[in-house]
Amino acid sequence: SVTKRQLLQKIQELPVEPNDTVFLYFTGHGAYVRERGQVLKMSDGELVLRNEILDLLKGKGARLTILITDACSNIVEPHVLAQMKEAEGIDHDVCRYLFFRHRGVVDLHAASPGEEAVALRDTGSLFTNSLISVLSEPNRAFRGVPITWRDVVGQTAERTQFRFNVEYKASKDFRLLFPNQTTQTVKAASLGEPIPAPIPKVAWRLGIRVSDTDGTGVRIDEVFENSQAEWAGFQVGEILHRVESGRFSPVAREIRTTADIGPTFWNSDQALAPEVHKFFLNNPETRTSRTVKVRIRDISVR
Repeated sequence: SVTKRQLLQKIQELPVEPNDTVFLYFTGHGAYVRERGQVLKMSDGELVLRNEILDLLKGKGARLTILITDACSNIVEPHVLAQMKEAEGIDHDVCRYLFFRHRGVVDLHAASPGEEAVALRDTGSLFTNSLISVLSEPNRAFRGVPITWRDVVGQTAERTQFRFNVEYKASKDFRLLFPNQTTQTVKAASLGEPIPAPIPKVAWRLGIRVSDTDGTGVRIDEVFENSQAEWAGFQVGEILHRVESGRFSPVAREIRTTADIGPTFWNSDQALAPEVHKFFLNNPETRTSRTVKVRIRDISVR
């Protein structure tokens, strides 16, 4: 169903607010056309200028616009166009820093002009495989600081080129398939800009203010801006009644009053450890219950 009409229509109809992130990823056939730039081939064979998609995305006015495309960039002449036919998931911190703590435009393509975007039978696209492997790294792999798109693209480019070199040296068939290509260079036109997080005026590990209710939990009265709680989606008015700490052998604590919390949620020797915690919440208005996982990291409160 990925046709030019449907693709452009979906982008045009997409409701976008000023603080939203718009993310479009494409993998498929393509080419680099002299004097026109990169084109992408839709499922019905129609060709779309990559710049047309990018301009339409940027026109939505989002805080951050991300366009990542994986397609060949072998150079063709304009008259040739008519003849063309044919995880566990992302770490929580990595995801939020890349998609919600940047602004501007991330414009990334798998190969530079004159190169093909190589795909192997067993592993698929070298670029996509490398990108996924980088995004699958926990945030601690990026020097313990909030990850940026510059980090991602740098490592993706290195892994893509490394895998190309390995195949090129090891396989005669590979060299026969790409006789005029010795590199696959990831092309980054722009990488957005990180949004600096303000330093909080108070020290906290989670970022909520609570009060007593009827002895069956504590009510969330405030969610601090740029806190772990805000990132995780805690809502004012919800009732917190249980916390489980640790991923593999969780330790549970029942929360009935603020006395059960004590210094746990604040900066102290007993503060929440930098690990995964599960919070059990009730909403008295909607009479619903849910659990929220939060990965507490020291870096996240700075």
